[in-house]
Amino acid sequence: MIDLSQLLWPGAGLGLTTTLQQAWCVFTLLLWFAAGIYSVSSQHAAAHSARYWLFMLLCCVGNLLLVAAQDALSFYLGFSLMSLAATGLVLHSGSKAAKRAGRLYLQLAILGELLLFSALVLRAAAAGGVYDWQSWQSVELDHLTISLFLLGLGLKAGFFPLHLWLPQAHPVAPAPASAVLSGAMIKAGIFGLWFFLPAGDAKLQLWLPYLALLGILSAYFGAIAALCHSAPKTILAYSSVSQMGYLLLLLTCSWQLASSTPYSLTLLILVAYAAHHAFAKGALFLLAGSAAKYRFSVFDKACALLAALSMMALPITSGAAVKTALKTLATELSLPFGLSISLLLSIGAMLSALALWHFLTQLWQQQQKAHNKVPILQQVAVALLSMLLILLPWAWPLLQYYSLQALSAYALVGLIAPVLLALLGYHYLFRFVALPLARIGRGNRWIFRLSLWLKRRYQPIKQPALPAFTVNWRALRQQSWYKTLRRLLH
Repeated sequence: MIDLSQLLWPGAGLGLTTTLQQAWCVFTLLLWFAAGIYSVSSQHAAAHSARYWLFMLLCCVGNLLLVAAQDALSFYLGFSLMSLAATGLVLHSGSKAAKRAGRLYLQLAILGELLLFSALVLRAAAAGGVYDWQSWQSVELDHLTISLFLLGLGLKAGFFPLHLWLPQAHPVAPAPASAVLSGAMIKAGIFGLWFFLPAGDAKLQLWLPYLALLGILSAYFGAIAALCHSAPKTILAYSSVSQMGYLLLLLTCSWQLASSTPYSLTLLILVAYAAHHAFAKGALFLLAGSAAKYRFSVFDKACALLAALSMMALPITSGAAVKTALKTLATELSLPFGLSISLLLSIGAMLSALALWHFLTQLWQQQQKAHNKVPILQQVAVALLSMLLILLPWAWPLLQYYSLQALSAYALVGLIAPVLLALLGYHYLFRFVALPLARIGRGNRWIFRLSLWLKRRYQPIKQPALPAFTVNWRALRQQSWYKTLRRLLH
């Protein structure tokens, strides 16, 4: 740990002191590395590439800073740097859609930071003016602070109903920016909730059944909303909303089961799910970016199918391991209204598979217009992430255990059945509901009207013009004082 309290403020420090921070940093670096490889190819002859690299570098620095932070202010600085710099990536193309999405993203990002800062002020006051997060673990929470943390960090995480910026920003951002935005940056919200909310707090325990239900609702909403759109990157954006719901559910499990299940185990499963989603969603976003310009080879199609099937929990992939671990932990979770968590997770798995089959179908249709071969560096980046989806469950002992559990006969049926039912349902039933769903997807422009209305409140369209300053030199020379001054100077 690097102690910076003598240079900055009391308690300031950086370091990867916990297993969660170390594992989080590893998968974050791997995703940024793959996105960097892809960017070398995609930005080779692109306009404004220097601006692109500047904002990517700032986002990467902010992302790593918040992961390594040992105090609240260091986390907030990294979080703010990452959030604000990402605006440049959303605006990068300069199109009208990018400007609208960038305005909405910046408004919600600033709102989220204000809410987070308010929560940090309340937390620091309750802790007696100290900022290191270890000291905060023993300080009692109050309901206002919990609410501010959930809203401020939830706006970054993008789970329902705080997801409004996510499906607007992804379609206009460059593909590698979307990969790290969905795979690493939005997870800062989940990481921050773990960072600031201690598991054993009595008031936090009252929130957990409703947070678990919110996670399920987000998982359902994201998968259903993805079916209402045809653009591959928009489908993936709503899929991220769905997956963030599962991450919120896992975080809730870690808080609720801290007394009965080893806390470190639940946190390791949380980071394993985050790593799985980062690699799978990162590969799919990179492939969606290539599909718009290039025609896929058999290798590219195999990588796309592998990443999608991994997210559908195909056995021997990381998806099967983390979904099996999630089901194992969630069986002990209590939901309000007597809801069955096992049944809800099974329905959610089928909806997620349906959304991913829809994505693959739209991706293949987009390929009809492309002819050039995918550049080798872009293939290398996708291959790296796809390989990690296979290696991760067998290289990590924890995931290896759940991977073997997923190969049992009962678990195989539970994993494969939703995938097959979704495939049959998509091809035989979706043709009858495609048009109504597409109409629903076009009905989300209200958020841009709200964003524009807000912009006009703090920045009027017509600014008062400043009076022009001109000098009449001929009239000036006729003045008596001017003639007197000239005689004195000469």
